[in-house]
Amino acid sequence: MCYENIATVIFSHPTIGTVGLTEEAAAAKFGQDNIKVYRSKFTNMFYSPALTDDKKHRSFFKIICSLEAPGVERVVGCHCIGKNVDEMM
Repeated sequence: MCYENIATVIFSHPTIGTVGLTEEAAAAKFGQDNIKVYRSKFTNMFYSPALTDDKKHRSFFKIICSLEAPGVERVVGCHCIGKNVDEMM
């Protein structure tokens, strides 16, 4: 049985979620030139109405993709931290 794509969540504050390969593992498996990493920081909808920036907690997502062919990417890993990422996983 392949356990590679089973999501894991740590119910901390903020919540942490992970599934699939890390960036280092993907580079080792597919080669550094055959992966693409996307990173995104944003204020999730729960904190959007906050009036000041210090009250707006940010979430972070990192998505690792393998380059299958020109213009074709496959998600091989996703790692995130922020409020309610356990629900997203």
